[in-house]
Amino acid sequence: MKFKYPFEQMKFRIHLFIVILFFQTSFSMAEGQNSLRGKRDFLRMNLPVIGSKWPFRPGSLWLSLQSHHAFIIYPTFGTRSGLPPLQLSADHSFDNHFAFGLYFGYFNSTYTDMYGESKYESILTGYNGGIRLTFHFADIFNNAFMEVLNVKKWDLYSTAFAGWHSYKWNVEEKYTGTQDYTNGSFGSFGLVLGLKWLPTTKTALFIEGGKGTVGYFSAGIAVKLVK
Repeated sequence: MKFKYPFEQMKFRIHLFIVILFFQTSFSMAEGQNSLRGKRDFLRMNLPVIGSKWPFRPGSLWLSLQSHHAFIIYPTFGTRSGLPPLQLSADHSFDNHFAFGLYFGYFNSTYTDMYGESKYESILTGYNGGIRLTFHFADIFNNAFMEVLNVKKWDLYSTAFAGWHSYKWNVEEKYTGTQDYTNGSFGSFGLVLGLKWLPTTKTALFIEGGKGTVGYFSAGIAVKLVK
């Protein structure tokens, strides 16, 4: 590979080194820490020796409520008032690192905009729902970066989802040409990265970033219902 400028070659080498280091530490975790880890999961990855204090051990059920921001789907014209996009999720851990879940979201807001010199309002109602798969990797992060996290208090995770989305406008007919007021439904999918803080063994606060169900960022609260 040829580079026009020397700094481009250096930048390429740094990125390549980071990628190689990430995969090397991830795949070596299961073999390099056998004496310090607990029971392996179905991908042969090991857990820290914390036993029942692992927040996401098999059988755990977490219920979470979150609000989305920086909309991907909903419009941002005019002035919006009303409920923010809310999402309720339930995640069941079938493995030490993985959880399968369902989610349902609701949105209802009034948009105020100008038509000539007069104001008018339009109401948007949206629903979304689907399935999700979450991978908890705080212990893998610790293995790569010298045990910097207390895995009983902090969680790093990634969630992939696939589902559907539908929305409907309520606006007077004479204003329908001012914006795109088409009603519809479509499939949606995405991936987010999250950071979760557990002040107690059964509650958590979290933030997420990525291509979410509704927005690029979200924040919420979670409660552990089982185990």
